[in-house]
Amino acid sequence: MPRRRSGFSPALAMVVGLSFVVVAGLSKASSAMGPPAIVIWIAAIVGAVVVLKGPLGEALMRSIADHDRDPDAMAQIDPALLQEIDDLRAQMGELQERVDFTERILARVQEERTLQSGGNK
Repeated sequence: MPRRRSGFSPALAMVVGLSFVVVAGLSKASSAMGPPAIVIWIAAIVGAVVVLKGPLGEALMRSIADHDRDPDAMAQIDPALLQEIDDLRAQMGELQERVDFTERILARVQEERTLQSGGNK
């Protein structure tokens, strides 16, 4: 039986909790230091961006994205169903092209009628 995952993501909870701690500490430093604390805020933001852009951030985002995904889900999908979905997508694309063509024809007819009625006045 596949493992059932809850809606709780430990990685996301850790990031949110750590963010609260950092913001609380920075706000405390800001109230004690005054305007020079702006440099500390900038350094903290740049540091967070650098860390989250690196391998640690990628791993964290992958963990969050894959949390609710069942690894065996794609193996359980019937190939005939996937083919039917592809066929429906193709049909929808064709219908969209037909609607676009019809809209262009109707716009052209409307424009011609407008030009003809304007010329008779």
